[in-house]
Amino acid sequence: MKRKYKIPFVERNEVKLKYSTGLALSGGGTRGFAHIGVLKAFNEEGISFSCVAGTSVGSLIGALYCAGVGTDVIVQEAKRLSRRELVRRLWLNSDPSNIARVADRLLVGADFDALSVPFAAVAVDIQSGNEVVMRQGNVATAVSASCAVPALFKPVERDGALLVDGGLLNNMPADVCREMGAEVVVGVDLNRHRGEGTDSRKLHDILFATWDITTKSTMYKGLQNSDVVIEPELKRFKRTSLDNIDGMVAEGYRAAKEKMPEIKKLLGIK
Repeated sequence: MKRKYKIPFVERNEVKLKYSTGLALSGGGTRGFAHIGVLKAFNEEGISFSCVAGTSVGSLIGALYCAGVGTDVIVQEAKRLSRRELVRRLWLNSDPSNIARVADRLLVGADFDALSVPFAAVAVDIQSGNEVVMRQGNVATAVSASCAVPALFKPVERDGALLVDGGLLNNMPADVCREMGAEVVVGVDLNRHRGEGTDSRKLHDILFATWDITTKSTMYKGLQNSDVVIEPELKRFKRTSLDNIDGMVAEGYRAAKEKMPEIKKLLGIK
């Protein structure tokens, strides 16, 4: 299929890897900007992935990577965002199509089969309670479904299912990378401190703490299926803030570089 993106694809200098390698990107709100720094570090090393699977914000960044969009372009687009573009009515079921519109600025209506790297986005069907792995159809719609945090966003209707944030069942979908054929999987966990709870009595703090406690149990499958896990230290960044994007990108880059010797050894790179 002929690509129709307006953004130029990035040519990556790739090293030859011994194994098919997957990348699993976790959810974590706006802390997901750290994923951009992780990708930047891999690009510098010439390491490209055979497949990518993402949940929530991990699906957004993963989709852009698989579309061939460069990290600098993603950062530029991120800095254009306002909170109102994403969330119109806090705690009152904002429209998830806002996220789809943001994604489509760079994806420009792309379907999964137009991506340069195989990609999967993970959501949960709130009607059946089952995990849904999306690999067909419109990418931006799939991303919006994967990002639809209950209470914050309305569910997304897709293929007869009513979809919400995949973090309810699979917050770092390394197992999906395995199913896509990856022999080695690198996971990126944006919230290593999840499950610590909160002393706050504020509703939004309690809801976020509840979400963290829930997603702690949904990380086990991802951890078991990851050969290496990159864990940026992001506790100082708010998960709903668009401030200090550069700081989150830098921390993702630092954390990936810290793990790079282990990853390169695993992949047979000298």
